[in-house]
Amino acid sequence: MSNHGRALIALLILFASVAFTAAEELRPAMERANAEFLEAFNRPNPAGFAELYTPDAVLVFSGLPPKTGPEAITQFWESRIRAGARDHTFEIVNAWADGKYAFQLAKGGVRLVPPTGEKIAISGYTVRIFERQNDGTWKTKVHMFNRQGGP
Repeated sequence: MSNHGRALIALLILFASVAFTAAEELRPAMERANAEFLEAFNRPNPAGFAELYTPDAVLVFSGLPPKTGPEAITQFWESRIRAGARDHTFEIVNAWADGKYAFQLAKGGVRLVPPTGEKIAISGYTVRIFERQNDGTWKTKVHMFNRQGGP
């Protein structure tokens, strides 16, 4: 397991060991964060990704080297869109918050529409750790996606 994976597990254990804000209070903020991501992805508007991540954000995507920082993460998502990824979805499974940080587990899906060939449905789970900003908004600090199927 990589150092990033171990760090994420340790952080998740820390979150599980403290008292969290009720999910009902956090859910609207998490839904807004998801809507902003889906707008950038599905419109598509790749430039919109940069403002959704903290300056030190890390994206870990199924077996690929981590991408660090909004610019690298934006380039990654833009490459996925260019490769034919369409119709991204999120369905929140659970969300918790403790002060400055929030944790979201969601089921995610996307359709891969290559220039030739059949459409491929890809699904999996995404874990995002958000950091509350001074203006009260949430930005993604850690984003992990584990896909279950497809190329």
